[in-house]
Amino acid sequence: MKKLRILSILLLAIIMVAGCKKKDETPIVDATTEEAASIMATSLCTGNAGTMTQVEDAVELSQRASLKSTLYDSSFTISSASGATITYQYQVNYSYGFLNPTNYQLAYDANGTYNSPNVNASVTADGQLNVTGFLGGDYYFVNGQSGRAGTFNMKIGNQTSMTGTVTSTLVNFKLNKTTLLLESGTATIVVSGNTSTGRSFAFTGSLVYTGNYTGTLTISGKEYFISLTTGTVQ
Repeated sequence: MKKLRILSILLLAIIMVAGCKKKDETPIVDATTEEAASIMATSLCTGNAGTMTQVEDAVELSQRASLKSTLYDSSFTISSASGATITYQYQVNYSYGFLNPTNYQLAYDANGTYNSPNVNASVTADGQLNVTGFLGGDYYFVNGQSGRAGTFNMKIGNQTSMTGTVTSTLVNFKLNKTTLLLESGTATIVVSGNTSTGRSFAFTGSLVYTGNYTGTLTISGKEYFISLTTGTVQ
């Protein structure tokens, strides 16, 4: 009976020690959907000179260029305004012009850094957007793809560093020909890469434009409301 009692005490001690060790272990940290949503939103928003800025530029440039099949080239540096919510600086290259009377194209690449409330990053970017609707109707339509690759240092969620890519595919972004304001559109956004803890991740978001430069972003069944101006996520 005494031996049995001693064995029971030893077993309890072993369980307690094992439990303490488990608590002291560093957990394996994965990227979260909230972090993915923030990366997507900042990659799109005009406040970060993101994809929506290229959409606006493509339509605006199509109003000024003459109908030529040869693409124009330009290189320039852009920086955020003093006191902006998101600070950034990029070196940008644009190539643009009419491929034919019905199709205007803006191709671009860029590199630089940005610092937003939720994430700061060092990135390279590229994309190709096509504007149609010139021969009739009340709207222009923008379709195409944009991408960013780099290191994203998160200030929310697990607050880890992530190296990866963001790919956005835009479908029928419709802009009014009179006001040049965006009225509708959808996009699929894929964020993938690896965290600083060695974990791989991949998230796919579905964006539906809801007006006034806001959109509903759905990732893994979770719905976020994002601003395409400031990149905020709710």
